[in-house]
Amino acid sequence: MSNERNTESLVREHFRADPFYSSTRLEEQQSSNVRISECLAHASKTGNGKSGHPEFIISFPSQNSDYLIIVECKANRSNHESKNRDKPRDYAVDGVLHYSKFLSSDFNVISLAVSGETPRELCVSSFIQTRGNNQAIELPDKILLSIYDYVKLFKNEQFSHNLKDYNIIENAIELNTWFHQASVSESMRNTFVSAILLGLQDDIFRDSYTKTSNSKELADLLLDAVKRVLSKAALRNSSSMISVYSKILDEPLVKNKTIRIKKKEKPSLEFFINIVKRLHKNIYPLSKFDDEGYDVLGRFYTEFVRFAASKQKQGLVLTPSHVTSLFCDLVDLKATDIVYDPCCGTGGFLIAAMKRMVELAGNNSQLKDNIRRNQLLGVELRPEMFTFACSNMMMRGDGKSNLECGDCFDPEIQKHILAHKPNIAFLNPPYDQGTDVQLQFVSTALDMVKPEGGMVAAIVQMSCALKDDKETRAERENLLSKHHLVAVISMPDQLFYPVGVVTCIMVFQSGIPNKGRKTWFGYLKNDGMILKKNKGRIDSKAAWEPIREKFLNAYRNKDEIPGLSVKHEVVADDEWCAEAYMETDYSDLTIDDFQRSVREYVAFNVKKPYIKFEDE
Repeated sequence: MSNERNTESLVREHFRADPFYSSTRLEEQQSSNVRISECLAHASKTGNGKSGHPEFIISFPSQNSDYLIIVECKANRSNHESKNRDKPRDYAVDGVLHYSKFLSSDFNVISLAVSGETPRELCVSSFIQTRGNNQAIELPDKILLSIYDYVKLFKNEQFSHNLKDYNIIENAIELNTWFHQASVSESMRNTFVSAILLGLQDDIFRDSYTKTSNSKELADLLLDAVKRVLSKAALRNSSSMISVYSKILDEPLVKNKTIRIKKKEKPSLEFFINIVKRLHKNIYPLSKFDDEGYDVLGRFYTEFVRFAASKQKQGLVLTPSHVTSLFCDLVDLKATDIVYDPCCGTGGFLIAAMKRMVELAGNNSQLKDNIRRNQLLGVELRPEMFTFACSNMMMRGDGKSNLECGDCFDPEIQKHILAHKPNIAFLNPPYDQGTDVQLQFVSTALDMVKPEGGMVAAIVQMSCALKDDKETRAERENLLSKHHLVAVISMPDQLFYPVGVVTCIMVFQSGIPNKGRKTWFGYLKNDGMILKKNKGRIDSKAAWEPIREKFLNAYRNKDEIPGLSVKHEVVADDEWCAEAYMETDYSDLTIDDFQRSVREYVAFNVKKPYIKFEDE
């Protein structure tokens, strides 16, 4: 006898096994979301005006989004779809389209009709209905897809990016806690993650890591897998990467049979395997999205650094992904460009450049292959960071062949870079070496791109634009004497949260002296990102894209807009920031703004006697 519970069980297990399951809310029959409940309040399939109850409702509460996936099930395939799709009580397709009609009044909806009691006989029909649209469009997919595949059907890139971001953050926080409990040092946590993600690309390791008998055996198996993966990739610098990964063998987690967690001894092997399983299920699938410009290891590293104040003091500040993408716009990146990063960190800029250029290459597979193999150049001094960059680029398809572990000021390395004739450079120089040194990184990047007309974009501390010491002025003078300062953009104060550093983006054009030329100064202090507990700065309201579009339109046209941008010719002694020259835009001010400012001023004066300043 057929049983619809069997069909529901198949659907439930499918989504619970999905790597993005933890970033969603799967509810059955009813929802705790008030908006969803209101839409279904009169959606009964009997037509009696009572509430409706879909089998499954998948929502995305961490983003407070307008997107849903709903599912209706039937045990028998004969009850999959009626001829006219007008019998919602008896047929899966009819029923899910009935609910979609109600929910689409307030949501964008993916609707899935599923029938059959075994995986082999499962029949699936898929539909998408956008908010406010009366018509659901049938999709070609006849199997259950991943949550991420369904999200991509909504064609909201920021939404799909946020989904990956939330998933990474949740897993990074959880793994960071595990590593901390097991006394794994902050510096080794990303090494473990990077090694495991590389090892999981090896069939032998994936099939056998759960069968090892102790932590040392598992670590040896992992390192052997990493060596095979690196060997297959024919990476020139694999020996230095293996040297970094071999440090895993010295960790107590590997050397000892037990580890102490919350004052209790636990088997090291069990703990180690659980870490691999977590990455295998939740993160490894993300690394296979080779068409996505997502810095997986960089995101992990950022989350781990949040709990390691010592690292913050070393200037290890990784650029947020929406900024690495913005750089591609600022230089008008083309599919034929050759991009160089002299201090590439985990490879975030190169990954963003690869994604953009591959997109621009369209269906030209030969050009795409050349982009990955020959058009991405990077140098990284720190062996660990170099290792993470190579791993990241390998997960993206290629792009790792022209990464160098060393000093970008080394003449031999510069000779190697110049041989590839880069015409674009992106960089985020280390912030712990002073403003003059940051500008030296910019200068050497300009020396590497083509002698005239090459483009360099760098995100540096705002002090590089303001500081008035002899060394910084000299570096600014040197830059302006040779190159045109195209633009300086003031960035949000909390851009690199939790690291407290105020930054700006400088865009230069090589080989064209700045004298007699104006610089475009932009004010991008609000990028729409919201600071959320345990998640950092995220675009939870999809505000970045319209802000970016408006800002880039002004940048490309070099428009002067009050409150946003201004043009001004500067010399080395001047302040290189929008705030020094820009007019205040009063057009949006209201009486409420004035009253609020007065209240804040009064409140400040009331509290002032009780404020103790540091110099008192």
